[in-house]
Amino acid sequence: MTEATVQGDVLEWALEDSGVNRDEILEAVGLSWRAAQSIHLSGPLTIDEEHLEYIAKQTRRSIYFFALPAPPTDSRHSVDANFRAPMSNTGQARSLNPDERVAIRDAKRRQQAAAKISTELGHDPVRLPTIPPDMSPENAATRVAVWLQWGDIGERRKRIKSKSRMFVAIRDALEGHGIMTNVLPIEGDSLRGFTLHHDHVPLIFVNGEVKHPQARSFTLLHELAHLLRGVDKACDKHDLQARTSEEAWCNRFAAAFLMPKAELRTYMEKYLKKGFIQDNDVDAVRRIAGYFYCSHYSVAIRLKQLGLANARLVDAVSGDYVEPEEKGFVPGGQTRAQKRLAAYGSGLARLFGQALQYTAVSEIEVRKTLNLHSKAELQSFLALGREAV
Repeated sequence: MTEATVQGDVLEWALEDSGVNRDEILEAVGLSWRAAQSIHLSGPLTIDEEHLEYIAKQTRRSIYFFALPAPPTDSRHSVDANFRAPMSNTGQARSLNPDERVAIRDAKRRQQAAAKISTELGHDPVRLPTIPPDMSPENAATRVAVWLQWGDIGERRKRIKSKSRMFVAIRDALEGHGIMTNVLPIEGDSLRGFTLHHDHVPLIFVNGEVKHPQARSFTLLHELAHLLRGVDKACDKHDLQARTSEEAWCNRFAAAFLMPKAELRTYMEKYLKKGFIQDNDVDAVRRIAGYFYCSHYSVAIRLKQLGLANARLVDAVSGDYVEPEEKGFVPGGQTRAQKRLAAYGSGLARLFGQALQYTAVSEIEVRKTLNLHSKAELQSFLALGREAV
């Protein structure tokens, strides 16, 4: 059997950084005595190549990572210590699992590649709207809507005809103002999204496993609120249903952006003939959600926020409540270039297109970053990015 030599410190670093169960991994590869005695691994270790491949798979690392002579020292390899973990169902922060850590690490890699290009091209830092700590979610949502040139309900309904199109419209607006958005799957839909700050390339990630477009829209806006308030944070489903502190502020911001107060009151008076929604009136919630193209939960918390419903209505559409799924949201038969644009956003496509034009980056580098297999796929990706303007 072929053997490989790895540095114990590198192995320890990978096990800790990936969030796996260290003792279980060591036991599986024949190092159970070290796990049992909590002995820190150091110095050169000889491991069967098959065991090394197992460790690489469990820690979501390339097998070549374990050829490093010492653990990494720069942050691009790891999740930063000040990155806030998502909330568990007990209300406490939980540990990120290996797949979530990989998603954050890969997003940072794309962000840093884009930031390097942006700086080399002489782009100015992205100017996000200023949101003071004491500003209400209502006023913050109004300020952001002006910044994004979002328009009133009449203007929006001319160009947005479904919950799917609402998500695309919000995403396009953010991309157009310099915020990179990623939509990629992380196994399970518990983790909804996260934010990564940067002066030139602020980034919002939405878990592609969340299939409901209205849930994606709410997540995108919730994460935008974190970004504007200066927080790098991963958000779980429990964060997006929190009713206290920072998470509740972000929820109220998202709901206020989707349903401005005057527009919501006008709709209720004109179409529902109601000034208050009763605790069990889920049908009214459904109708409001259909008009504003948002989730039932966001409707309920918005109504409660404005004194148009009470907490029991929020309870009625929280927890295990399941909304009807909009048909046709997930397209099929996409080309690789279309899938990459859907995953990484049009802003990154335009940035890479400009970088190639000015030879600030090579075609091979771009294709490697985007996992595109040919020059034709790259050209298609760039063309799709130009069309999205």
